[in-house]
Amino acid sequence: MSPSEPQIDCLLIGHNQMAFEEYAAYLRATGERSGAHRDVRLSYWERDGRAVTFRDYCNDLMERRGEPGDLSYDDMLGATSTYLGSFLHRRGHSFDFINSFREGRDRLRALLAQGRVRCVAVTTTYYVSALQLVEVIEFVRAVDPRVPIVVGGPFVHTQHRLHDTASFHFLLKQIGADVYVVGNEGEATLARLLGAMKANGDRTNGNRPNGIDDVPNLVRRVGATMVATPIVPEANALEDNMIDWRLFAGRGPGRARRMLMVRTAKSCPFSCSFCSFPEHAGAYTYLSPERVLEDLDAIDALGWVESVTFVDDTFNIPHGRFRTLLRGMAQRRYAFRWNCNFRCQYATEEVVALMKEAGCEGVFLGIESGSDAILATMNKRARAAEYRRGLALLRSAGIPTYASFVVGFPGETSETVEETIDFIEDAAPDFYRAQLWYYDLLTPIHREAGKYGLRNSQFEWSHATMTAEIAADWVDRMHATIRASVWLPQNDFDFPGLFCLLGRGWSVAQIKDAARAFNARVRDGIARRDAEAYTTRALLHA
Repeated sequence: MSPSEPQIDCLLIGHNQMAFEEYAAYLRATGERSGAHRDVRLSYWERDGRAVTFRDYCNDLMERRGEPGDLSYDDMLGATSTYLGSFLHRRGHSFDFINSFREGRDRLRALLAQGRVRCVAVTTTYYVSALQLVEVIEFVRAVDPRVPIVVGGPFVHTQHRLHDTASFHFLLKQIGADVYVVGNEGEATLARLLGAMKANGDRTNGNRPNGIDDVPNLVRRVGATMVATPIVPEANALEDNMIDWRLFAGRGPGRARRMLMVRTAKSCPFSCSFCSFPEHAGAYTYLSPERVLEDLDAIDALGWVESVTFVDDTFNIPHGRFRTLLRGMAQRRYAFRWNCNFRCQYATEEVVALMKEAGCEGVFLGIESGSDAILATMNKRARAAEYRRGLALLRSAGIPTYASFVVGFPGETSETVEETIDFIEDAAPDFYRAQLWYYDLLTPIHREAGKYGLRNSQFEWSHATMTAEIAADWVDRMHATIRASVWLPQNDFDFPGLFCLLGRGWSVAQIKDAARAFNARVRDGIARRDAEAYTTRALLHA
């Protein structure tokens, strides 16, 4: 096949998890005591000068037992590739995808080297840094300098909201793609862009107009400048754009754990003051139980799926829909198990029993604080006692729980952090994590910056009752002292990794034992680095 007759209209590139060692080194360069580095340093220890994460640690354990130590980000088929691929296919565009850039680079190189790709599209659902994008773009350019590269998704949309036009365009130039799709939904824009490219037979570099100027929601390179088309909001209804799972019959992950992600709703029904997602994602909409069950029937028919992660921000809302789904899943007795984000203040004995019967293998709980005062400031619409009751019900049903907490939110004091610690010790989720609060200027709490005396942003904030440095000290203390629940490292592992291990035959008890041993090594490494840094500072000031 010649380059002028490409077989693949759009090659989708999914998540790029930066090599953790590079990521940690990048953050450490901001300072050993910076909030950004302290937020990540609880996720690794060092051996022979290289970072060892919990994923590395588990792979080492499996290899010592004679099992494949290949736990990776390619274990789970991402929702973006399946949804966007189906969307493009339905509109007459051929596609292929690289599920995970880091694990799929060899296949990506082979596809590009054949000259079969008309356009590369990089989706940014889980991107937090421009460096992740730059790495992908430089790789593609090195293999095929002529293929147009399009970037879109949440990262681009967020940067567009954060920056003025000049700084936004400057950032896009540094990233180095040819065309950017701007908006909280961009799949229809991408389809129109591909149509314009195909109509004019241009696969050089996306710089010639070729009808592209008629496509809204774009910023593209034209020589040394960036040219934007008008912003026209998209609204692509979920029920009109269901995933065609037949397209993925032979495309499951090639690892021991065959997992995929499923989305049944857009946006979030809540408006927590630390989260900007509902504001830019729009109104909360969701599929009917009947459509979701049709989707799950098709997934079950694939024959290779062992675990489904529902990526909806809150899967158990509305309550009636959730109960109907649970009854339907229980009746069908799917071959796969499933996990989800769950608001446990709404747990009841009936619902939890249905979850267990329907094949629930675990839940992620965004609890955030054990202090009623902080929960109120966060607009969580729940009290700590309700979370305790929900956790007790989940535990009695044998459903594993992973609870997330934020430390340092406006109004936080030593007393409210102690309340959170007491909550974790008392309610005892199987696993937990505590994060230094990240001050995002796009979140609702920023509108009350004056009320709370908020200064700076991101991980280097302060407010009337706490500083980021003190909050990070509390996070370290929680990591070192909490006993009733086991800290599960977020970076390079997190929630999906838990179910990867369960799918490989690990028990919850075995995962806890491994995490405890790993966390002890992390604390030893931090203590050693802090002691070395203290000695260095003392010598410099002697």
